[in-house]
Amino acid sequence: MKHIYLFVFFIYSSFLIGQTGMLVPPENIRMAFEKQYPKKKPIWDMEYSAKGDDVIFEAKFKETAKTTAYARFDKNGNFKAYKVQIALIKLPKKAQAYLKKNYGKKSFKTFFSVVNDLNVKTYEAGVVKSAKFYNIIFDQDGEFYKIIQIQ
Repeated sequence: MKHIYLFVFFIYSSFLIGQTGMLVPPENIRMAFEKQYPKKKPIWDMEYSAKGDDVIFEAKFKETAKTTAYARFDKNGNFKAYKVQIALIKLPKKAQAYLKKNYGKKSFKTFFSVVNDLNVKTYEAGVVKSAKFYNIIFDQDGEFYKIIQIQ
Protein backbone atom coordinates (compact mmCIF):
# COMPACT_ATOMS: atom_id res chain seq x y z
CA MET A 1 0.00 0.00 0.00
CA LYS A 2 2.90 2.32 0.81
CA HIS A 3 4.23 1.82 -2.75
CA ILE A 4 0.90 2.80 -4.26
CA TYR A 5 0.85 6.07 -2.28
CA LEU A 6 4.42 6.76 -3.30
CA PHE A 7 3.61 6.07 -6.97
CA VAL A 8 0.54 8.35 -6.86
CA PHE A 9 2.61 11.07 -5.19
CA PHE A 10 5.25 10.98 -7.96
CA ILE A 11 2.63 11.04 -10.72
CA TYR A 12 0.85 13.96 -9.09
CA SER A 13 4.16 15.83 -8.60
CA SER A 14 5.13 15.38 -12.23
CA PHE A 15 1.82 16.94 -13.32
CA LEU A 16 2.42 19.93 -11.06
CA ILE A 17 5.96 20.42 -12.36
CA GLY A 18 4.69 20.28 -15.94
CA GLN A 19 2.21 23.07 -15.23
CA THR A 20 4.92 25.57 -14.36
CA GLY A 21 6.80 25.22 -17.65
CA MET A 22 7.44 28.48 -19.45
CA LEU A 23 7.62 29.09 -23.18
CA VAL A 24 11.06 30.20 -24.30
CA PRO A 25 10.98 31.62 -27.83
CA PRO A 26 13.88 31.26 -30.28
CA GLU A 27 16.98 33.40 -29.78
CA ASN A 28 16.20 35.79 -32.68
CA ILE A 29 12.85 36.69 -31.13
CA ARG A 30 14.27 37.20 -27.65
CA MET A 31 17.02 39.41 -29.08
CA ALA A 32 14.50 41.49 -31.07
CA PHE A 33 12.44 42.01 -27.91
CA GLU A 34 15.46 42.92 -25.75
CA LYS A 35 16.67 45.39 -28.37
CA GLN A 36 13.30 47.14 -28.55
CA TYR A 37 12.36 46.87 -24.86
CA PRO A 38 15.53 46.75 -22.76
CA LYS A 39 15.18 45.95 -19.06
CA LYS A 40 11.68 44.49 -19.49
CA LYS A 41 10.96 40.97 -18.26
CA PRO A 42 8.45 39.27 -20.59
CA ILE A 43 6.16 36.31 -20.16
CA TRP A 44 5.95 34.66 -23.56
CA ASP A 45 2.97 33.17 -25.32
CA MET A 46 2.64 31.69 -28.80
CA GLU A 47 -0.26 31.51 -31.22
CA TYR A 48 -0.79 30.31 -34.73
CA SER A 49 -2.20 32.64 -37.35
CA ALA A 50 -5.32 31.89 -39.35
CA LYS A 51 -3.10 30.57 -42.16
CA GLY A 52 -1.81 27.87 -39.81
CA ASP A 53 1.82 28.09 -40.93
CA ASP A 54 2.64 31.45 -39.35
CA VAL A 55 3.55 31.63 -35.67
CA ILE A 56 3.25 34.79 -33.59
CA PHE A 57 5.17 35.18 -30.35
CA GLU A 58 3.65 37.57 -27.84
CA ALA A 59 5.59 39.06 -24.94
CA LYS A 60 3.52 40.28 -22.01
CA PHE A 61 5.29 42.74 -19.73
CA LYS A 62 4.76 45.64 -17.37
CA GLU A 63 5.15 48.99 -19.13
CA THR A 64 4.67 50.75 -15.81
CA ALA A 65 3.77 49.42 -12.36
CA LYS A 66 0.04 49.41 -13.19
CA THR A 67 0.12 49.12 -16.99
CA THR A 68 0.37 45.88 -18.95
CA ALA A 69 1.76 45.88 -22.47
CA TYR A 70 2.20 43.30 -25.21
CA ALA A 71 4.73 43.11 -28.03
CA ARG A 72 4.13 40.73 -30.92
CA PHE A 73 6.80 39.25 -33.19
CA ASP A 74 6.67 36.83 -36.12
CA LYS A 75 8.81 33.68 -36.30
CA ASN A 76 11.64 35.64 -37.98
CA GLY A 77 11.85 38.15 -35.12
CA ASN A 78 10.11 40.95 -37.03
CA PHE A 79 8.04 43.32 -34.90
CA LYS A 80 4.31 43.03 -35.67
CA ALA A 81 2.45 45.08 -33.06
CA TYR A 82 2.57 46.77 -29.68
CA LYS A 83 -0.48 47.13 -27.50
CA VAL A 84 -0.78 48.82 -24.16
CA GLN A 85 -3.63 48.81 -21.68
CA ILE A 86 -5.53 52.10 -21.39
CA ALA A 87 -8.55 53.43 -19.52
CA LEU A 88 -11.98 53.79 -21.15
CA ILE A 89 -11.66 57.58 -21.15
CA LYS A 90 -8.52 57.30 -23.33
CA LEU A 91 -10.55 55.81 -26.18
CA PRO A 92 -11.72 58.25 -28.88
CA LYS A 93 -15.14 59.78 -28.13
CA LYS A 94 -16.80 57.93 -31.04
CA ALA A 95 -15.57 54.59 -29.68
CA GLN A 96 -16.82 55.45 -26.19
CA ALA A 97 -20.23 56.40 -27.57
CA TYR A 98 -20.45 53.16 -29.59
CA LEU A 99 -19.61 51.04 -26.54
CA LYS A 100 -22.05 52.84 -24.25
CA LYS A 101 -24.83 52.56 -26.84
CA ASN A 102 -24.33 48.85 -27.62
CA TYR A 103 -23.01 47.36 -24.36
CA GLY A 104 -23.75 47.77 -20.68
CA LYS A 105 -21.06 49.32 -18.53
CA LYS A 106 -20.69 46.06 -16.58
CA SER A 107 -19.70 44.25 -19.79
CA PHE A 108 -16.53 46.35 -20.26
CA LYS A 109 -13.35 44.43 -19.39
CA THR A 110 -10.18 45.79 -21.03
CA PHE A 111 -9.11 48.55 -23.38
CA PHE A 112 -5.95 48.74 -25.46
CA SER A 113 -4.19 51.14 -27.77
CA VAL A 114 -2.53 49.16 -30.57
CA VAL A 115 0.21 50.26 -32.98
CA ASN A 116 1.18 47.80 -35.71
CA ASP A 117 4.40 47.43 -37.68
CA LEU A 118 3.17 49.95 -40.28
CA ASN A 119 2.65 52.52 -37.48
CA VAL A 120 -1.14 52.36 -37.86
CA LYS A 121 -2.94 52.98 -34.59
CA THR A 122 -6.16 51.21 -33.60
CA TYR A 123 -8.05 50.59 -30.40
CA GLU A 124 -9.39 47.37 -28.89
CA ALA A 125 -12.17 47.01 -26.35
CA GLY A 126 -12.75 43.70 -24.63
CA VAL A 127 -16.38 43.16 -23.70
CA VAL A 128 -18.55 40.31 -22.46
CA LYS A 129 -22.00 39.77 -23.90
CA SER A 130 -24.18 36.68 -23.38
CA ALA A 131 -21.30 34.93 -21.57
CA LYS A 132 -19.03 35.33 -24.63
CA PHE A 133 -15.89 37.49 -24.80
CA TYR A 134 -15.42 39.83 -27.78
CA ASN A 135 -12.70 42.18 -28.99
CA ILE A 136 -14.18 45.22 -30.65
CA ILE A 137 -11.75 46.99 -32.96
CA PHE A 138 -11.89 50.73 -33.71
CA ASP A 139 -9.78 52.75 -36.11
CA GLN A 140 -7.62 55.70 -35.08
CA ASP A 141 -10.61 58.06 -35.15
CA GLY A 142 -12.82 55.78 -33.06
CA GLU A 143 -14.95 54.45 -35.92
CA PHE A 144 -16.11 50.85 -35.48
CA TYR A 145 -14.01 48.51 -37.65
CA LYS A 146 -14.88 44.93 -36.68
CA ILE A 147 -15.76 42.57 -33.87
CA ILE A 148 -13.95 39.29 -33.10
CA GLN A 149 -15.35 36.59 -30.83
CA ILE A 150 -12.59 35.31 -28.55
CA GLN A 151 -14.46 32.78 -26.38
